[in-house]
Amino acid sequence: MESELKGQQRKKEQLEADIELCSIKLERAEKLISGLGGEKTRWEATESELAKAQEDLTGDMLISAGIIAYLGAFTASFRQQLVDSFVHICDKAGLAHSARYSLTSVLGEPVTMHSWLLGGLPNDNFSIDNAIIMANGRRWPLFIDPQGQANKWIKALEKNNRLQVIKLSEGGEFMRVLENAMQFGSPVLLEGIGSELDPALEPLLLKQLFKSGGATCIRLGDTTVEYSAEFRFYITTKLRNPHYLPEVAVKVNLLNFMITPAGLADQLLGVVMAAERPDLEEQKAALVVAGAENKHQLKGIEDKILEVLSNSTGNILEDESAISVITEAKRLGNEIAGKQRVGEATEAAIDEARVAYAPCGDYLSTLFFCISDLASIDPMYQYSLPWFTKLVLASLAQAAKADTVSQRLAAIHSHFTASLYKNVCRSLFEKDKLLFAFLLTARILAAQNQLEPAEWMFLVMGGVGSVKTKPNPASAWLPDNAWRQLLQLSTLSAFSSLAEAVTKNAQAWRAVYDAAEPHKAQLPGVYDGLHAFRKLLVVRCLRPDKVVPAVAAFVGSTLGLQYVESPAVDLSACYADSSATTPLIFVLSPGSDPTAAILQFAAEKGMSSRLSAISLGQG
Repeated sequence: MESELKGQQRKKEQLEADIELCSIKLERAEKLISGLGGEKTRWEATESELAKAQEDLTGDMLISAGIIAYLGAFTASFRQQLVDSFVHICDKAGLAHSARYSLTSVLGEPVTMHSWLLGGLPNDNFSIDNAIIMANGRRWPLFIDPQGQANKWIKALEKNNRLQVIKLSEGGEFMRVLENAMQFGSPVLLEGIGSELDPALEPLLLKQLFKSGGATCIRLGDTTVEYSAEFRFYITTKLRNPHYLPEVAVKVNLLNFMITPAGLADQLLGVVMAAERPDLEEQKAALVVAGAENKHQLKGIEDKILEVLSNSTGNILEDESAISVITEAKRLGNEIAGKQRVGEATEAAIDEARVAYAPCGDYLSTLFFCISDLASIDPMYQYSLPWFTKLVLASLAQAAKADTVSQRLAAIHSHFTASLYKNVCRSLFEKDKLLFAFLLTARILAAQNQLEPAEWMFLVMGGVGSVKTKPNPASAWLPDNAWRQLLQLSTLSAFSSLAEAVTKNAQAWRAVYDAAEPHKAQLPGVYDGLHAFRKLLVVRCLRPDKVVPAVAAFVGSTLGLQYVESPAVDLSACYADSSATTPLIFVLSPGSDPTAAILQFAAEKGMSSRLSAISLGQG
């Protein structure tokens, strides 16, 4: 009986232990369910997304590899055309790919991209794609960076990693910096290169690594240097359209980092908001930093939970440490997610306030790209983004104050347009000043949707393509070429009845043709009330010799007469814009000499005794 009693007692103890374990498991299960219960729907959605991504993996990776290998140097529009052609090739070959392919969705990491934007990467798809190409490419990146955006971003990105900045003009010094950086794993930025690279860099560009004594090494010139896996190398050029030979292009990853209108508009909106509403801009900057940190922590917590779940063996309810880790991680995650929701709501409210100022960012971006195009007229006409931003800040300080945002923006736009015109005209040859004013007017109208692209192309290129010919109704006074141009112009919707109107009322149109100033003459019939730009197209057809005065009249009537008259050179204003590191350079034509004006200005400033005249020929 004693034996039976002991057996029953052991059984009882076992049952009590089982009950206690079951209670603990129930308690842990409750913690697990409360901690991860809300994740079920999201994880199921993620699972289906990952299953679809797995199906599309081959096609997506093939397209991504093509972009990284070949498309970095191209503009946004041409790059998109080529991506579309890649997608079409995959379709023809029967390779599955994402329905709406984008490099950002396939290779982009949200947390990483957020940190890039925080470091100053322009906030547009083209720039983000460039950063993804840089991060995933095997070759060192060479940024085509005329506005200095990549240079600025790389310096912010690597500022905590002992970034070394070098130039080829430093002679042998830059090689010593490179050797030390490769040995200790510091990033290096080679800035301001031309259309050729130093041959001494070839082993580094080709990554000619070898093992020596168990260490990875590279040979630069006569020196063998240990090579750290942490080393990174960036190259930038300020050339707008460099022509690199094939043997250079295959050694680097060319990336076109010219800023896009959308990216610049966002940057300039930030400049405007910082000046107009510094409270909102500071708050937004703090929220962006906090949001990036929160997202980084949430990603780490999620990874930790998944790691614990995947590494757990047997029944997870019996693993007390795993349950504790998951519960604590989820509690912390919920706190951060709550902060993130509050931050995002506040940021959305701030963005709503920024929307009122958004037209200013778009307007300033339009004007910057207008002056950027002047380099096509003369390579000397190149203007930096920092100079442009400085001009924007000056206008924000000097423009008239107003009671409403719309009135204030109108004042800023008017003041800045005039300021930009005066400052740019200082550096233009006389023959190009009217062209600049016309380009400025056209870009502003186009941004306001008051200019039809087809009409602009007609003015620039004339009638291009074939059109059904009709007999010239007034061959006695109307040249055949002018009639052909009128027929071409009649293909545009706003001029659909023009050729017919000239045919029916030839004498009235002859009065316009014979006028000394045809751009000021009254057009017959329904064309009397034409918009000033459309009247310019008629003048182009009838009297191409009067297009220049017609353009001047168009600019004067649209922007104002101050944009037609060349601003006088003001030495005091030029001096105010200069600094100890920004000299004034006079580009002289034969017979011109500013010496007398400079001497007089120095006397007015009381600096005659400190003015020195030197010549480069003095040695």
